[in-house]
Amino acid sequence: MRHVIRKRNILRSRLTYLSLVLTMIIASIGMTGMPGTTYAAGEKKPFPQQVNYPGVIKPNHITQAQMNREVSGYYDCWKSTYLKHDLSSLPGGYYVKGDITGDAEGFEPLGTSEGQGYGMIITVLMAGHDTNARTIYDGLFKTVRAYHSSGNPALMGWVVADDSAAQGHFGSATDGDLDIAYSLILADRQWGSGGTVNYLAEAKKMISAIKSSYITSNNGINLGDWDSKSGYDTRPSDWMLSHLRAYYDVTGDQTWLNVINNLYNKYAQFSAAYSPATGLISDFVVGNPPKPAPEWFLDEFKETNEYNYNSSRVPLRIVMDYALYGDTRGKNIASKMATWIQKKTGGNPDNIKDGYQLNGNDRGSYATAVFVAPFISAGVTDSSNQAWVNKGWSWMVTHKESYFSDSYNMLNLLFISGNWWKP
Repeated sequence: MRHVIRKRNILRSRLTYLSLVLTMIIASIGMTGMPGTTYAAGEKKPFPQQVNYPGVIKPNHITQAQMNREVSGYYDCWKSTYLKHDLSSLPGGYYVKGDITGDAEGFEPLGTSEGQGYGMIITVLMAGHDTNARTIYDGLFKTVRAYHSSGNPALMGWVVADDSAAQGHFGSATDGDLDIAYSLILADRQWGSGGTVNYLAEAKKMISAIKSSYITSNNGINLGDWDSKSGYDTRPSDWMLSHLRAYYDVTGDQTWLNVINNLYNKYAQFSAAYSPATGLISDFVVGNPPKPAPEWFLDEFKETNEYNYNSSRVPLRIVMDYALYGDTRGKNIASKMATWIQKKTGGNPDNIKDGYQLNGNDRGSYATAVFVAPFISAGVTDSSNQAWVNKGWSWMVTHKESYFSDSYNMLNLLFISGNWWKP
C-alpha cells in the first residue's frame, strides 16, 4: 500500500510541476504587456508597458526584460516593507507606512497623504504584475476618503494614524492630493470606472477641490487647503507639471495650462537669479519675483532655502513633462541639472550628496536614492548622458533604504524603464 501511495504522490508531484510550468509559460506570455492584453482584474495596461518616450533614452547596458524584472523585484520588496492594512480603526484600509516631519498633534503617525499618493501611483502602474493591485488600490483610496482633510473633505488630511479621531482631524498637504487625483485618472485608464469605485468621477471631484483649495489667484500652487489663495508661498516639489496636463485632458479647464505656464516662468526667473549654473531650486519658494524661502520655513528644517529633501524630487516632476508631453522647457531645465550634477560628481552617482546650496556647493554628506534617482531621470533627455543613466540605473536597483527614498526611487524606476505610461 505504501508503494501505491508513493506512486500516487510521485504522479501528483509531476502533475503539480507540469501545472506550475504551464502557469509560468502563460504568465510569461501575458507579461509582454502589449496594449489590449486583459488580466484577471481587467487591466487594460498591465505591467510591463515598457513605453519608449520620444526623444528620451533608457539604460542600454541591460535588456528591457531585465529592467522589467528589476522593477518588479524592487516593487515586491517595497510592497512587503511599506504597504500595510492593519488599521483596527479602518478595516480594509491600506496605507503606506512611513515617517513624518512635523507635529502629529498627539497621534501616533503611521503614514501621510504623500505616502498614499506614492502608493496609489505605484500600485496602479504595477497592476498585472501584482494580481491583487486593484484590491490594494481600492483599500488605499478607502483610507484617503476616511482620513479626509478638516478643511476640504474632498481632499486628504496629511496624517494617517490608527485612531478614528484622526479621521477628518488634519489639514491637507498639496503633494499628496495631486498624486492621489492623478492616480485616479490612471486607475480609470487601467480598470475603467464601472466597479466599486468610480475612479473618473472621484478624480474629477478631487481635481475640482485641488483647484478651489490649492490654485492661487496668480496661477500658483499653495501649500495646503489651510494656505492663502492670494499668496506666493509654494513648494517646487508640488509642481507636478505632467499631472496638471492630465487634469486638463480630463476637464478641458484652461486653468491647468495657465498654471503650467506660470510655473515654468517662475522657475526661469528663480534660476536666472539664484542658480544660473546649476538649475537647482530651493525646497520652498516665496515672493514675487520668486526667491528662496528663509531658513526654517514652516519649522520644517534649517535648509528650506536650499536644494534639500523636498526639492530633491523636482527633476522627475520636470522631466516627465518633456517625456510624456514634449514640452522642451522641461527638457532644458532637466538637461541643465543633468549636465551640472555629472560634472559635480565626476559621472559617479555615488558621489551625489543629500543636499546642495543653490550655487552647487555641498550641503549634504552621502548619497541617498531620493537625491540620486531624480538626477538620473533628468539625464534621459540626451544620448550624451547614456553612461550616466546606465550607472544610475545600476545604483538605483541595489539601494533599499527607507520609506521616503525607496518610494521615490520606485517612481523613478517606473519612469526610466518606460513603465509609467501617459494616461
